Amino acid sequence: MTFMFLHLAFASKFHAFCFEKSKALAPIARHLRHWVMRSGIVGVALVTSTLLHAEIVDFQLAQPQAKSVFLAGEMTSWDAGKQAMQQGPDGVWRLSLDLPPGQWLYKFVVDGQWVHDPQGPDHDADGRGGRHSMVWVGKGPWSPLPRANGSQVVSSMVASAAWGMPMKTNVYLPPNFQAGQSLPVLYLLHGSGVDADQWHKTGHIERYMDQLLASGEIKPFVVVMPSSENIGYLAHSETHVMQELPSWLNATFGIYPAPGATAFGGMSMGGFGAVAMPIRHPEVSRFGYGLSAFFYPALLAHLRAPADAGVTLVLVTGKDDAVTASQAAFLDQFKANASQIQASIEPGDHTWNFWSLRTAHMLKAVSAYFSKVMTPPASPKQ
Repeated sequence: MTFMFLHLAFASKFHAFCFEKSKALAPIARHLRHWVMRSGIVGVALVTSTLLHAEIVDFQLAQPQAKSVFLAGEMTSWDAGKQAMQQGPDGVWRLSLDLPPGQWLYKFVVDGQWVHDPQGPDHDADGRGGRHSMVWVGKGPWSPLPRANGSQVVSSMVASAAWGMPMKTNVYLPPNFQAGQSLPVLYLLHGSGVDADQWHKTGHIERYMDQLLASGEIKPFVVVMPSSENIGYLAHSETHVMQELPSWLNATFGIYPAPGATAFGGMSMGGFGAVAMPIRHPEVSRFGYGLSAFFYPALLAHLRAPADAGVTLVLVTGKDDAVTASQAAFLDQFKANASQIQASIEPGDHTWNFWSLRTAHMLKAVSAYFSKVMTPPASPKQ
């Protein structure tokens, strides 16, 4: 079954047009898009949805004085495959691309200068002093709920003796949260060069949590997003996460998880931290989920085989990701513990598109772990 929606929105500029297409509807979509371009209507989103979930995304940038404009992003391997945009008589630069579902980060390169989409409402720090924009293709667990469900993300500056300064921390509280609840806690760790905002403002973890809770695919838990700058979650960063934040959570929100009801997840540098914490602190957590975890050679020396046989680690990496070799080194170092490690290499690279398609699986795996450790053992039969 195919549904077609036409939505007109007037604005001074518009940053992206999204079209879902099938082979049968592609000519219709092209005709309607050309009509839109000729009509003078500046802000339009036309969506023709099919079960194939393929989409044409039209990127636009109003820069009448620019000499050249390129689109560069995860879909072009950034600079390596950046795509030239074409300027129309109205001064607007345009480019259409077919994109698979998920999240895609991008920027415009205007006369050699990299800039984020000035009209795109969704953008965040890129870890290199600039900002990237993002577009979400298709519907999935990354889609916001149509109505607020009562969840919230609380941002705080947490005093830290370990760091010697306050550290930004974001906390996702599920719907109907009440202080004093003994809810499980997931520590969700960011990558290098950014802070606690990465999983909130780039990853939009709250959307995934809201969707999965609404569908009943996970049970409620708290998500804590700490900051670690460029420190791989060892030394003072480890002290902050393992000692200071649990005390702060209890004092601020009355959150004190049951024994073992703490898990770790993360991507890139945060993927390393997600694996390191359960290995180094099995008394606190026995579950870690690392997306594209980067096992720096110098940091591998800090990891020893988990003495606790109950520790479970999950590693998911893209086959085109440069960190795959470091994951192989980790697996070789821990080959005696192979039964405790679930490692997979899947199509993809070191991108938010790769992570956006796997974040829901991570959250469901975390929820399953919490259900296991919080379920009382069955009484022996008499």
